[in-house]
Amino acid sequence: MLKRLMIVLLCLGVAILFTDLSFSQDEPVTGEDKKVEEKSDEDLKEAKKEAEVEPIKVVAEAKVYFDGKTTFVNSQVQFKLTSKDNLFTDKIEYKINEGEVKVYEGPFSLADEGTHLIAYYSIDKIGNIEDAKSYKVTVDNTPPAITVSSNKPVLKINDKTYISKDFKLSIEAKDTSSGVNKIEYSVNGTNYSEYVGPFSIPASGEFDLKVRALDNVNNLNEKFMMKIFDEAGNPVELTDESVKLSSDNVAPAVEIKADKEIKEIDAKKYASSDVKYTIAATDADSGVDAILYRIDGRGDFNTYAKEIVFKTNGEHKIEAKAVDKVGNTSSVASLVVYVDIIPPETTIDTVTKK
Repeated sequence: MLKRLMIVLLCLGVAILFTDLSFSQDEPVTGEDKKVEEKSDEDLKEAKKEAEVEPIKVVAEAKVYFDGKTTFVNSQVQFKLTSKDNLFTDKIEYKINEGEVKVYEGPFSLADEGTHLIAYYSIDKIGNIEDAKSYKVTVDNTPPAITVSSNKPVLKINDKTYISKDFKLSIEAKDTSSGVNKIEYSVNGTNYSEYVGPFSIPASGEFDLKVRALDNVNNLNEKFMMKIFDEAGNPVELTDESVKLSSDNVAPAVEIKADKEIKEIDAKKYASSDVKYTIAATDADSGVDAILYRIDGRGDFNTYAKEIVFKTNGEHKIEAKAVDKVGNTSSVASLVVYVDIIPPETTIDTVTKK
């Protein structure tokens, strides 16, 4: 009788013992891929103010992201299995994809990128086997790829890479797995702003452009690709964490010169038909790209190539301007001369009286 009572009490004690079978993971987060639209200058200024908030902060920790269809993780995420049974659980078994069945001994992670299927089940002490369950997850350990582009060709001249205030820089980040979470950029290498659309650098001088992008499972990339052109016009791809750019916002100086002295009479300039006129331009930064000129206000400006000579009598006007290699255009310089090709006429008279 005592033996039977002890068995009953033992069964009651066992019945209240249990453990839970579960996965340990973060709360899924929904979101959409980042979309960047071009905005007006005023909108961009306002958006930039709002964007100057907390910078990207990345900690080497596990991150789970659910986009509504797929669960993404990085390789820091661990998977924990526990079980419950009305008597005693003997063991938990699991396998990853088509791999071998393993006895669960503690939390595990997935190192290889891609989609994985985890199958798992428990077995109790008397051999009852749970129907297998499965959990599908995609491992993403690759940060976004970043490309910086410009609406005008960025030129490398000697050891400097030039742009101007008229250049608009755009940033594109692509992530084929969990998707892009945030893009930021800096023009001084320290202070970052969230990228909201094409931006320009109005100030003169040199600055360090840095860009970084974060995906939805905390993979960070601080290296970007930027296409520039050398002096011969050949494309060059730069891939680095920082690109030093020189902002050239100063237009060339242009001057019209005559090879002989021009006479000034009554505030007018007079020249002979054998005077030759040349146009010169200088630029201290990116350099002169083209000199343009127009004669007597007729037609469009043409590329200057050789000396100018006037062979017809009367007033003539030379207009000239210069463009540097980043598109800064000088104001128009002009020279107005009266070309006199009519020689004097001498007459003779007889004089009979002193």
